[in-house]
Amino acid sequence: MPAVYLDHAATTALLPAARTALLEQLEQLGNPSAINSAGRAARRVVEESRERIAAALGALPSEVIFTSGGTESDNLAIKGTYAARLAADPARRRLVVGGAEHHAILDPVEFLVETQGASASFAEPDA
Repeated sequence: MPAVYLDHAATTALLPAARTALLEQLEQLGNPSAINSAGRAARRVVEESRERIAAALGALPSEVIFTSGGTESDNLAIKGTYAARLAADPARRRLVVGGAEHHAILDPVEFLVETQGASASFAEPDA
């Protein structure tokens, strides 16, 4: 019987098309922030990818942000949302967090409480 993998929160196998695209790009040289020809080619791939993903999601390309992984994404989502809500209404300082969250969630919440005047409430899981 084949194994069943259930920890997709940690890692998930790439689809074959994604693996092929990744391997093709790993063979290319170029810093997308550089102005030389290799850098401009790399930047073109990044921006065209951003546009394709945005179109698939019904979003604007400027709304697609690439991160290095889940922890960075969690930090960006929590801190960015807190900053946006606070800018819209300075009284909005409360964060409601699941009591069984991963440290990738808990750490930025703790940071906001300790340094930015946030308050946190925890919704504890039950049966």
